[in-house]
Amino acid sequence: MLFEDNLAFLVLKVLITFVGTIAMMASTANFKIVQKKPVCVAVILGYGVYVVLSTFLIIYYFDYEHFLRIFILTISCPAVLLLHNISDEPFAKLVFTRATHILVSLYIAATVTLINTALHGNELSDILLRLLFYLLAMLVDFHFVRHILLDFAGTVKKGWGVLSLIPCAFIVLSVTVALYPEHYTKRPLSIVTIYLLGAVMVAVYFSIGSYLSMQYSRSQSEQNREILELQLENIRRENADIEALDKQTKIIRHDLRHILSTVAALAERGDTQAILDFVENTAGLSEDVPEPRRYCGDPILDATLSSYLASASEAGIELETSLSIPSVLPVDSSELSVCFANMLESGIHACLELPAGERKMRVRCIHSPQLMFEVTYPFHGKMALDKKGLPKPSNGGLTSSFRSIASFCDRHGAVYSFAAENDRLRIMVAL
Repeated sequence: MLFEDNLAFLVLKVLITFVGTIAMMASTANFKIVQKKPVCVAVILGYGVYVVLSTFLIIYYFDYEHFLRIFILTISCPAVLLLHNISDEPFAKLVFTRATHILVSLYIAATVTLINTALHGNELSDILLRLLFYLLAMLVDFHFVRHILLDFAGTVKKGWGVLSLIPCAFIVLSVTVALYPEHYTKRPLSIVTIYLLGAVMVAVYFSIGSYLSMQYSRSQSEQNREILELQLENIRRENADIEALDKQTKIIRHDLRHILSTVAALAERGDTQAILDFVENTAGLSEDVPEPRRYCGDPILDATLSSYLASASEAGIELETSLSIPSVLPVDSSELSVCFANMLESGIHACLELPAGERKMRVRCIHSPQLMFEVTYPFHGKMALDKKGLPKPSNGGLTSSFRSIASFCDRHGAVYSFAAENDRLRIMVAL
């Protein structure tokens, strides 16, 4: 039942479909990449008004079926362009995810219409079914799809252009099968064709998921390789410290025999003051013994911090460190290590471009009320911030490190901040 004579109902149905589709998009969106959120809300509300007016005029002057045939041009395409303008999400990735939501919305709308027709329902039952289906879709998106999508989107960098063509092609194909030469409710065979096409879509998206999972695994393997390299470098440093400690211990053990002989000789003379003076003068012999530095209990994160801070010290960078890291980390230590490594690496590279006397880096970490890691360092030249809040160095370097930090925060719901003031850049990540 289409209720084509009830114009108010048709407009309301389109509005619910529009709001439900936008809500599904929002349930899997990363709001950290949306700029000027109050303005964006106002823009979306204004677009909703446009949807209502354009729908009313098209149906009033033509008919509902004509509206269905052109809604992709009047509603869907402008919505995707609007979302692209209010976020920094790459266009190809945005088209893939949003076109997929539009495709799912089409099947929800068609299924509700068919169920309501089969039950001989009225306008009210159609509205209630529509609201129920979109609510269920939002819950599934938010609780199951969101984390998977954000993980893949934050890790997989290539291939979105080709992938975006798939949902777009399916939308055109679905609309064509459903509405030509007439509405699918008037052609029972078309209904079977539509859902067979839906089965093909599920198979295609399963293949896409497998491809993205493979890309994600490859990216994770690359990160693990970097972590292993960091661990290996730290093991080499620790081995060098142990060798130095062993040499120093041998020297002290050799000297200890002479010290004890001297103390024994002074004791035989009964010269207590001489013994006290001698012990006081020799007490500092153990101060030169190197002690391995530990920054936290997690071996992977400790290896990362030890390696990069040692590299900074060897490069002549004056370090000011204050690290309080909990024994239980809020996220996987491998991914956290890569994030911290990018922050420290950006600081080391920036300091190396400065004269020796200006190389100063401050590294701080607190774990209460939440884990917050901050790196502050000077930089050479100009440092502007893009619309996503990421630094854009004048020499074009380090941008991959900044994007990696932002990607980590996007995947784990963390907050990042870049502030460039007084020729110093402050990077902060809070989980």
